Amino acid sequence: MPPSVQNGSAELLGWLKRMREDQPVFRDPIGIYHVFRHEDIQQVTLNPETFSSNSATVMPGVPAELTSGMLSVTDPPAHASLRKIAGQAFTPKRIKDLEPRVVEISEQLLADVPAGEFDFVDHFAHPQPALVIAELLGIPREDVAKFRDWDEKLLATQVPDRNNEAEMAAAAEVAMGGGPFAELKAYVLELCAKRRAQAEDDFISALVHAEVDGERLADNEVANLCIQLLLAGHVSTTAVLGHLILMLDKHPEVAAELRANRELIPAAIEELLRHQPPAPKFARFTTVDTEVAGTAIPAKSVVMVWVMSANHDEQVFTEPERFDIHRNPNKHMAFGHGIHFCFGSALARIEIRVALELLFDKFADVRVAPGAEIEYYESEMFAAKRIPLVAN
Repeated sequence: MPPSVQNGSAELLGWLKRMREDQPVFRDPIGIYHVFRHEDIQQVTLNPETFSSNSATVMPGVPAELTSGMLSVTDPPAHASLRKIAGQAFTPKRIKDLEPRVVEISEQLLADVPAGEFDFVDHFAHPQPALVIAELLGIPREDVAKFRDWDEKLLATQVPDRNNEAEMAAAAEVAMGGGPFAELKAYVLELCAKRRAQAEDDFISALVHAEVDGERLADNEVANLCIQLLLAGHVSTTAVLGHLILMLDKHPEVAAELRANRELIPAAIEELLRHQPPAPKFARFTTVDTEVAGTAIPAKSVVMVWVMSANHDEQVFTEPERFDIHRNPNKHMAFGHGIHFCFGSALARIEIRVALELLFDKFADVRVAPGAEIEYYESEMFAAKRIPLVAN
């Protein structure tokens, strides 16, 4: 089984390298198939008919209302219709128009950090994307604090064994009946009802009134799509911002180069996403008997796709363990691949770029506090819990 990431990714990266070399497709003791090589992962992600995103393929007992509307777990042909409807609301113009607010929000957060030492996650990496996504959706600023508690609880939730029907059903029952997901869902459903009654200039209003070929989304679908955006969009950006600070602390020569030439920042972000993706893996579910790299995989199997491994595959990336901001091309999969390429990737890139530019503007030197031990969540997301910084 894979090593823990609670102390960072070094041990996991070593394990992934061994698996790519020795067992590129591996069936673990509980029956889950793991895929490690870039080429094989492309095969999986580009074939949604065989490798479904919907766990109901394997576990039909999972209630449809729990995930209906979530792009990440919807298969064709429904996926195309859902993405068209969402695309009417999540337009490139809406994202571009948000950049001045990203700058304003980021400047205010940095203005409020305590002098000397402060926790980067608490004071910036978490609130920046949370406030941005809240503004995009139309969530009142005074409610944003609630999301930190929901995030913490959801990240701490034990992920059920996807190959165990009883565990999956129990997890679905908890999600439906109470706990952080149910609380978050109830909150967003209330906003959907308000926006359906009286539209405002926000993403939720646009979604509840969007129409493609005579179809509209139900409030449950809108709520699930917004929750996906909230969790994937803001928690993943929080993770990437943390990885960025830690990587630049580890490589001060890169930080100096970026300070001297801001035009290199976009390439540095792509290299960071390759090296330390916020979601190291994701699951797919086989609809028929198939094979990957000569390994037979039966229908109704769980297939774990290791994005972090694909991003370090020596067949695609020269010296993959090296953090190289001049790497070109850089065909990483941190934002997914195929039809499920991340819906909010453009916004995430803006948030990360603005954050780094403003940190460079405000501080001549930023470093991790001496002796600080960085602990990571043990969850589907690879993210640091706290990052004590010393800045001047």
